[in-house]
Amino acid sequence: MKKYIISLVSLLVLITGCADYLDKQPDDMKTDEMVWSSRIETEKYLANCYAGIPTGHLHQHEPWVGAADECNITWNFYQADNFNRGDWTPSSELVCDRYERFYQAIRSTLTFENNVDRCGELSSDLKTRYKAEVRFLRGYYYYLLLRQYGPIVLIKELLPSSADFANMQRAPYDECVKYICDMMDLASDDLPMHYWDNQTRLGRPNKLVCKAVKAIVLNLAASPQFNGNAEYINFKNHDGTLLISTTYSEQKWKDAAAAAKAVIDMAEKYPETRLKLYRNDENGDGEFNPYKSCVDVQLKAWNCEVIWARTEAQYDDTFQRSWMVHNTPGPHCLGGVSPTLRLVDAFLMKNGKPIHAAGSNYVEKGFATKGGDNWNPNGYDTSTEDGRKGIIADIRNSTAWGHWEGDWNMFCNREPRFYAAILYNHRVIPSLSDDKNIRNEWSTGRQKDGFGRAELYLGGAARPSSNYANYSKTGMLVFKRNDPQADMYNRVYPQNYACTYIRYAEILLDYIEALNHYDPTNPDIRKYWDEIRSRAGVPSAFEATPEIAGNEGLQNEYIIRERQIELCFEGDRYFTTRRLWKAHTPDEIIKDEVTQEERDGRIYGDGGSMWGMSVDAGDVGTNDFRFEGFYQRAIFEKRIFNKAYYLFPIPQKEMDKCPGLVQNPWWSGNVTN
Repeated sequence: MKKYIISLVSLLVLITGCADYLDKQPDDMKTDEMVWSSRIETEKYLANCYAGIPTGHLHQHEPWVGAADECNITWNFYQADNFNRGDWTPSSELVCDRYERFYQAIRSTLTFENNVDRCGELSSDLKTRYKAEVRFLRGYYYYLLLRQYGPIVLIKELLPSSADFANMQRAPYDECVKYICDMMDLASDDLPMHYWDNQTRLGRPNKLVCKAVKAIVLNLAASPQFNGNAEYINFKNHDGTLLISTTYSEQKWKDAAAAAKAVIDMAEKYPETRLKLYRNDENGDGEFNPYKSCVDVQLKAWNCEVIWARTEAQYDDTFQRSWMVHNTPGPHCLGGVSPTLRLVDAFLMKNGKPIHAAGSNYVEKGFATKGGDNWNPNGYDTSTEDGRKGIIADIRNSTAWGHWEGDWNMFCNREPRFYAAILYNHRVIPSLSDDKNIRNEWSTGRQKDGFGRAELYLGGAARPSSNYANYSKTGMLVFKRNDPQADMYNRVYPQNYACTYIRYAEILLDYIEALNHYDPTNPDIRKYWDEIRSRAGVPSAFEATPEIAGNEGLQNEYIIRERQIELCFEGDRYFTTRRLWKAHTPDEIIKDEVTQEERDGRIYGDGGSMWGMSVDAGDVGTNDFRFEGFYQRAIFEKRIFNKAYYLFPIPQKEMDKCPGLVQNPWWSGNVTN
């Protein structure tokens, strides 16, 4: 039977299935010979090898933000809701369940590597580089599988459709890690340092990307979920092979630290990599502005902090802009991606202290009687229209930021990253034009003052009635990755956006976390931690909270808090709470001894009570910004999390194809449950 290959769509069947080829050649198919004899067709096949990469950590297709303890997605038809209600099984068919898709992509990389030498129109150098790219991709797809499903079946060579897939077994976790790292090393050998001198190749892997992925994989492997976790003692293949070692190894943290440091060393040794923490004054501004730096690092495509990103029309035109629509309040946008109070409480005060630390100057109740230091840097008279236009222009340019008079004290005097990430009730919505009439459409009644503030309370413009569907269930919205210079009334966006997968701050955080586990007094911990805080305009952790210095436990707690803040809404928190084996932390509600008010008593836990503002309090007709009942802490959702959820189940249809596989622990079908 003659074999044919589909171009630019899903080329190959899942490795666990049988290959069915048609005798008739459809219009959208090309013969094997046609593909590998043409440079154009061969490079199309290479492009398709990239197609399995998810398009980013977005609420529509990725549950990582809304299923973590940092955020809520209002709409119950998005996938995060399935996880939060405990409404999923191995038989659930979810878009984010990419087991089949990743293995299809892996087979594509193997097919390409085996056949690219047949293309006479490609130079030897190009063939070598392209082979390196697909080796990277193969390792990366295995990393995505490992992160989501745990130990996996390793397919290291192209297998015929007649192969015995039924008896394939999962490889032990550490073997999977080694294979991925080997792929990264092998790919790195034949890839350039960077592609800054060739804009057409941005988004392709290079040496830095390979080393960064290796560092991330080793950090995952060193973490409590996979490093000496006794809960996996019965997680074995049918032949008795233990799939996750229950013996703790400090060496894994050392390996993780070394891998992260290799990225740092490359950045510091070779200036041409242009890799460092982004600051706005590196991008043409004359004065450093920590707030603008934190805002723009998410928006400036291919800035100096980006290690790996991709720019695609689909992302630019659909996902990023949809993200902004879903995070901008009504009435003209949807406004339903909502931070939890657990995350809000995690942000530091401007003096670098946690809110409950002595000397933080945190005040929870009441309204601010004056604005913060940066709210009106040019001293505009906000009682005039010209003054309003001036300060709005400063807000949209990120030169004016921080709390205003009349903001709830809980949101006042916080660090710059807080204002770069959180849109709270009464805050001016930056992504509106300076047209007074348009801005007033985001306001109700007497609050049509030309500013266009977020009205997130019951009866506000973003929540006009109790049965209104598009609103924040926590009383706050995500601002991070929202372009303040966009025009959300007319849906006009000023720039293209890259989908960033890895940035330098993550590598620095990986490094200091790993170091702390075996060398908590190492000076590099302070050196690189201070760099992160300096960019954020926050005092050193060792100055704000000197008691943590050299204390492994305390430093770890504060490093993870730093990660929670720095990487919020980027898809990291979901996997961090899991790799730390903290996601199942029992629910805890504590009561204030003086006021008897209740609040969240946990810093981890993806099940149980999730807290926000009292969004259902008061009356539609009388509520306004001064309604204090809205600002009471309240449980908005009870989530379900059990230990099975630490890993996705292998889809049942794949288990049926491969009876030799064992299911993940605590899921139905696992014989050791």
